[in-house]
Amino acid sequence: MYMCWPGAGSCVRAEVRTAIRIAVLLVIAWIVFRVLSRSWDDIKVSAASLRPSWSGLALASVCICAGYAVLIAAWRVLLRTWRSPLGVFDAMRIWFVSSLGKYVPGKIWAIGAMAILAKEAGASPVAATGSAIIMQVVNLAAGFAVVSVVGAGDLLAPYPLLRAASWITLAATIVGLMYGPQLLVWAVQTGTRLVGRPMPEMPVITRTTLLRVFAANVAAWIAYGIGFGIFWSALLGRGGGISLAALAVYTASYLVGYMVLPAPGGIGARETAMIGLLVSLRLATPADAALLATTSRIWLTVLEILPGLVFLPGASVRRRTSSSPPDGPLA
Repeated sequence: MYMCWPGAGSCVRAEVRTAIRIAVLLVIAWIVFRVLSRSWDDIKVSAASLRPSWSGLALASVCICAGYAVLIAAWRVLLRTWRSPLGVFDAMRIWFVSSLGKYVPGKIWAIGAMAILAKEAGASPVAATGSAIIMQVVNLAAGFAVVSVVGAGDLLAPYPLLRAASWITLAATIVGLMYGPQLLVWAVQTGTRLVGRPMPEMPVITRTTLLRVFAANVAAWIAYGIGFGIFWSALLGRGGGISLAALAVYTASYLVGYMVLPAPGGIGARETAMIGLLVSLRLATPADAALLATTSRIWLTVLEILPGLVFLPGASVRRRTSSSPPDGPLA
């Protein structure tokens, strides 16, 4: 359903955007189909021979959850700079429920859901939205920094655009970490002047706080990479493990999936990039790469969605009263 304002222009634009998203998703689906169909017989043979290590899969899941915990803790640090702290349980609920929005095309719904849920929890929606946007920017910058450092050699050779983007982002990240607080205030002041609105209340984000949040995001990417490597070896019984290759492949493929905006959760784009990297780097056969990409998608989706579904019935959280005790120590 479309909302049309006076004049049909906005409706037409909405329809065009929807058509573009559908077209992009169809192209991605076609690419994935071509990739899988080429090795389908070998994939079936590899799948039939699977003898996964369940303890290894459990350990891999713990690593991914540890990455989530680090990011939630970093988000709470930013919320405190807005003088709008959240308790550990509320922060977990809001984080996981709003993360369900990642699976809606456009990648903006998660931030909107976070603002609504934070308001229900008694926190400022402006603080929730602002901190979520900062977290997203820092997370992407940290991911590109990890790829730039870990995959500076052979990893990105077949992907010159990703290689250039990673190095440019790494340079921008260094500048951002040095002058981030000043740049943030300047960006908000410029934006409010352009739209003719009063400047919103800005938190005092120090360079130390920004470095802590950046370090937390780097740690989360490392935890994800370790988890993916353990999942790889536990599933196939070969390859993977705790390695720089696993970290680089996971991070680079995730970033590719994120940059394809119409694809909800990067579905299709991430798997195609992962298969391409694994095969081009000779880390896995085409059949093993396709099997690893598809099974890791299912595994990671369950780990993202299941906590959100658990917390969803209590999404209308109790409002904090003014007599609520102060926030506890950082998780």
